Amino acid sequence: MKLKEFSVKNFRSITEANKIKLDDFTVLVGKNNEGKSNLLKALNIAMSILTDKMYAHRYSKDDGMYNWENDIPKQLKSPECCLTTFFSMKFDLKKNELEELYKETKIHEDSEIAVLIRIGKGNTPFLTVPKGDSTFSENQDLVIEFLRKKLKFSHIQAVRTEDTAKHILSYLIDAKLDELESNHEYIKAQKRIQELKDQSLKEITSKLIEPIKVFLPDVIDLKIELQKKDDFFSRHNPFDIIIDDGVATSISAKGEGIKSVFSLALLQQIKFKHGLSVITIEEPETHLHSGAIHDLVEAINKLSINNQVVITTHNPLFVRRNHLNSNIIVDSGQAKVAKTIEEIRNILGVWTSDNLTNAKYVFFVEGENDKISLMKILPTMSKKIASALKNGTMAIKPLHGASNLSHDVNDVKCSLCQCCALLDDDEAGRIAAEKAISRNIISNQDIKFTKCPGSSEAEFEDCIQMKVYAQKILDKYSVNLAKSRFFKGKQKWSVRMGNAFSEFGSDWNDKVKEDVKMCVANSLSAKIKDKDEVLISQKSSFLEGVTIMIEKMIGDD
Repeated sequence: MKLKEFSVKNFRSITEANKIKLDDFTVLVGKNNEGKSNLLKALNIAMSILTDKMYAHRYSKDDGMYNWENDIPKQLKSPECCLTTFFSMKFDLKKNELEELYKETKIHEDSEIAVLIRIGKGNTPFLTVPKGDSTFSENQDLVIEFLRKKLKFSHIQAVRTEDTAKHILSYLIDAKLDELESNHEYIKAQKRIQELKDQSLKEITSKLIEPIKVFLPDVIDLKIELQKKDDFFSRHNPFDIIIDDGVATSISAKGEGIKSVFSLALLQQIKFKHGLSVITIEEPETHLHSGAIHDLVEAINKLSINNQVVITTHNPLFVRRNHLNSNIIVDSGQAKVAKTIEEIRNILGVWTSDNLTNAKYVFFVEGENDKISLMKILPTMSKKIASALKNGTMAIKPLHGASNLSHDVNDVKCSLCQCCALLDDDEAGRIAAEKAISRNIISNQDIKFTKCPGSSEAEFEDCIQMKVYAQKILDKYSVNLAKSRFFKGKQKWSVRMGNAFSEFGSDWNDKVKEDVKMCVANSLSAKIKDKDEVLISQKSSFLEGVTIMIEKMIGDD
């Protein structure tokens, strides 16, 4: 089952938001006070009403989630106003779910079921299944009960307290208890209850400790303390969370940052085995430092594999660049599907450098010389890359040193660009890649190295034929590479070139090296007809991998 579409009318700042398409991971973006939080609030109320049969009894008072006096748009309200708030949800059912629906309700349906919720002045919700077939209207309570049984709903607030963490953890404990309650050993021998209890709690905490350490590296241990040990199998048994980060104390005594991050770390463990699990999160970046946000983006992406996730955010790192229609722009009380990265950049106030204004994709290389060379070579290897470079949707950006990889990748991701990189196959390149990958800033599959068979280290110039640049080196530096005894062997290019310079009595330092690298890049023809004219075939196969990597990044754009 999937929540396919959501509509809301006459709620707070939203007069009408029709047929908002929801993906496995949907991002609501917008400026403050423009309606994105109200749109998420509307979804929270609608899902709470649908999943909780006692909602009308428990939430019809003034302290409820919905209050007509406060929630009807102020600009539409008048003394004689009788406006109603409407929430509409459309669910897409799988074949087996449709078969199950028929067994329980005798209703045939192709794939979709819509639920309409109306709330007026009395604050009491009315649920209907708007379908022309009389069978639906006569059995709509059975349909609603069927959906209710198939749904699990969770909401994470922007201000996350220990209660938020307990709410998420309650779900994990309940899921485990469901297994125990059907365990024949438990049924036959209640003497094993204590043993099974300890085993279950240990299993939960053992699975939680590692993902929690990703966000809270100082955590040493985690314990769940039940407050009614003689009533362990009550589904609402109160418990406390003890976090040991050097001082073992209740989560209630920890700072707001730890409470917030702990709640988000728990999300990775949620798995709803039957039906649909919808999770909404307000501003997941709250209380997180920049490094942890990359981990959280990865965690929420994994969470959306088994759950349907809707978030609000001000942080561009959460924007779904590969799935533009999964980003909903909320502005002036209206909601619409994002059509371009540029309009998302505008609503978030993201500024880009001039050379990235139109770019959606960035290919990182180590130096300016690499950029010049690859701007000439890559178009000969791929028409797709040639087109992307020509129309500006892809830019090649030099790092000016491998050590800048993490910083620069993070920077362009905040500018809502996708990226990949080519690094020299040497110690500096490998260290930079390992650091960025370990921090979830870039994935392993988005990095290639200048690997040349037979060489333990290599850089881009190793794959270019000497004849391309030998004459310019001779003319400018009086170094004859053709007659050099040392410009050979398996050492990387800059080491071999340095040896040749010394052989001919020329100085070799970092500045000279950069000048020579630029000389090599500028020696390449502006229009290369055949890459084999300039590349050493035995040492340039890594560029085939680079081409595949970039084409995969660009996709069908």
